[in-house]
Amino acid sequence: MFKSVMHFSGLIAARLAVWAALFTVCGFLILANPSNVEAQTLQARISVTSVAPARIRIDAEFPNARSVLSFRNAYGGILGLGERIEVLEAIKASGASIAVQKLAPGEFQTSEMFTRFRYDVNVAEPARPAQMSHVSWLNREQGLLMLADLLPPATKDSGNFTSALITVDVPMGWTVASNVKHEGSQFSSDDPENAVFLMGPSVQEKSQRLASTNLTIISSGKWPFSLKDATKIAGKLIEEYSRVTRFDLKRHTVLMLIPFPGEAGPESWSAETRGNDVVLLLGRNASGKRVLSRLGIVLTHELFHLWVPNSLKLDGDYDWFFEGFTLYQALRTALRQRLISFNDYLETIARVYDSYLSAVDHDRLSLIEASERRWTTSSSLVYEKGMLVAFIYDLSLRNLTNCRASLDDVYSELFRLSATGQGSANEIIIKVLSEQRGMESFAKDYVESAGKIDLDSVVSLYGIQVQRAAPGATKLALSHNLNKSQRNLLGCIGNRK
Repeated sequence: MFKSVMHFSGLIAARLAVWAALFTVCGFLILANPSNVEAQTLQARISVTSVAPARIRIDAEFPNARSVLSFRNAYGGILGLGERIEVLEAIKASGASIAVQKLAPGEFQTSEMFTRFRYDVNVAEPARPAQMSHVSWLNREQGLLMLADLLPPATKDSGNFTSALITVDVPMGWTVASNVKHEGSQFSSDDPENAVFLMGPSVQEKSQRLASTNLTIISSGKWPFSLKDATKIAGKLIEEYSRVTRFDLKRHTVLMLIPFPGEAGPESWSAETRGNDVVLLLGRNASGKRVLSRLGIVLTHELFHLWVPNSLKLDGDYDWFFEGFTLYQALRTALRQRLISFNDYLETIARVYDSYLSAVDHDRLSLIEASERRWTTSSSLVYEKGMLVAFIYDLSLRNLTNCRASLDDVYSELFRLSATGQGSANEIIIKVLSEQRGMESFAKDYVESAGKIDLDSVVSLYGIQVQRAAPGATKLALSHNLNKSQRNLLGCIGNRK
């Protein structure tokens, strides 16, 4: 175990900083017998054509004719994705080409209706390694392909596609694995926006049945620990979150483990949870014990996203909750699983508080407003203020109920309500946060309203002191003279002294 608060300060920093001529296809390839494919299924063949430069060729066919093609141009603050689409060609039934006009990055229009089309994609690595868990890329060692930024978006609109049947061709000696169903090199998905493929010459797979779901770890390259060890860590966290939420995941869980570029240690990482899949790039230049420790810390956050928001049927911008509150819940889980100490827990909250205070707009936007502007000006507030508010809420609720209730109960209630089909995220979450007597105004004060969080006055009630040796050097410490109620409260959080 690390004895440093780098555990979750590293998590926060990483989240804020943010949180292939080897095979060529000639002509259009028929991918499956149309009679065996549902009417709304897109068929495509993805072929690695070069790893240096990184290029892939995609031959595809829509289930219905159209004259417009649109590709995603931005994702998670990453811009210009549409510029990667090259040499796009629409094809008549006779095999002749149809004139294509580029209207804007990723936007194309044809002079005639078509169903078949082909194009190349520049899948060079993004400039920033931290972006490599979020978009498609390819290099000499491995490749990560995501249908969300490679195919036109799947929608439920009449005439569009809702599922995809994909054939993947990779260089000789390479293998490909995915988070979707497959037979040999053919993959099928009823959720193509969340389909992810990991490929390379050293891709391994290990699956295990847990009490609540199947877990598959897909790794690339050599690691200083066994996949069995990684499976054990991930399995414990999955079982923990099933217990907390009282909800079992409906799809099997996949973890894709990829080396972070360069000779990086485990403090360097980037992750994203997409559908049923966690994509994690992690530095491996350290002892197996250190890398496993950081793996556990990161997964406390990323695996919880399989539940929140990915399994919640809620609509709207509620990033403040599924990022900020999830960061706090992950911190609590790391403490509960003894991945960190209680001092680490307090030091992490203190560092987040310092970072929050340094943000220029920390007292100008509510959490709801910050969520609406997450990808423009207010991403830090979603994480920092959201995490601090979750910390305060958990303390307050435990104090009011003598530790009979906690933030855990909010999650289980949300999954109960979500199962009924209710949808407006902010309304439902605020309602649940406000149900306990004594917490009626909490959401109005901390979620719906702007204003500065004064941690000093809040935590002193619970036997925690805010100390400042210098600006930006906040420390949280336990009071010397704790009363019985404070000792009980801090004990139920995780203080074992």
